[in-house]
Amino acid sequence: MLQSAIGGAEFSALLAGGLASLKASADEINELNVFPIPDGDTGDNMVSTLSGGAKLAKSCSGGVGEVAEHAARGMVLGARGNSGVILSQMFAGIAASLSGKTSASVHDFIAAFDAGVKQAYASLSDPVEGTMLTVMRLAADYARENSNENTSVEEYFKLYEEGASRA
Repeated sequence: MLQSAIGGAEFSALLAGGLASLKASADEINELNVFPIPDGDTGDNMVSTLSGGAKLAKSCSGGVGEVAEHAARGMVLGARGNSGVILSQMFAGIAASLSGKTSASVHDFIAAFDAGVKQAYASLSDPVEGTMLTVMRLAADYARENSNENTSVEEYFKLYEEGASRA
């Protein structure tokens, strides 16, 4: 069934699914990394960072805002490398936007991902386009621009994924 909003448990499950997908793609992401240096650990660093967030999120039985706060805290504490720090800042912005919410609708996720992108860019003194920042921004833009009042949460995240792939 397509849902118009999800709670904390569903958001935690999304994080776990995202972590599994990221783990499966880590080697490919490691090979893609060329900026600022081709160090070959971007995928591994993002997996380590997201693992900390997914672990804390799973231990939380609260609403979507509380689960997002736990996830962001776990990511900030477990951030590895530049990519991990950027990812953790994206989720810190998402968590701030979802703060206090029991459930989140597509409208809430649009605002949260826009806030996450803004925080990720603001966390860097010299943000560089053509990096994961660009992918996050373009994915959020694509999902926002292709969503409407009838878009389900599942459809929103599929749009976000499509936007990231296009980027």
